[in-house]
Amino acid sequence: MARADELVETDAERACLGALREATGSTDDPMERHCVRQFLIAERMAADRALEVDRELLLCATLLHDAGLFPSATTGDVYTADSRRLAERTLSPFGWDPKRLALCLDAIEQHHAQGSRWDWGDEVELVRRADLTEVSRGLVRFGVERGFLRDLFREIPRKGFYRLIATDLIRRDGLHPANLVRIFRPPREPAS
Repeated sequence: MARADELVETDAERACLGALREATGSTDDPMERHCVRQFLIAERMAADRALEVDRELLLCATLLHDAGLFPSATTGDVYTADSRRLAERTLSPFGWDPKRLALCLDAIEQHHAQGSRWDWGDEVELVRRADLTEVSRGLVRFGVERGFLRDLFREIPRKGFYRLIATDLIRRDGLHPANLVRIFRPPREPAS
């Protein structure tokens, strides 16, 4: 079974995993496992399309894309914007090129966008597609083989994930229409 500790290789990736664990207050919990599954799906999608993606950026974005759901990462904005801010604070010490950092932050904030984000960058769209594939438990697959997803979901348990999302999203952003619009219709222009 792939675990987050086995995936992280760089200091930036370790910092993002640490920020996720600090936000959730735990290790190898349903959120961390969701992030791992999402990264592995995104990586598979990239390989299937023969895309050369920035692995570090992709892993950092998937690790922190939902971290804004948790109280320690809250600023009062919708959780996707708070996740973006947490990622920016976490990654700023690493001196990433501003365009690269913006790409990572856009991938986080756009992960629920309703339409394609290929024109924002491959990593942005891969994070969006992988999240939808993961959350839908493979009902939406974007061409990823069922066998790969079946094995992934068996190897990395999903137990507790939906309860965590429902509880934290309702507690955090409520079901207020303005919040839902900002989550599912994020800003339309890339930051880069």
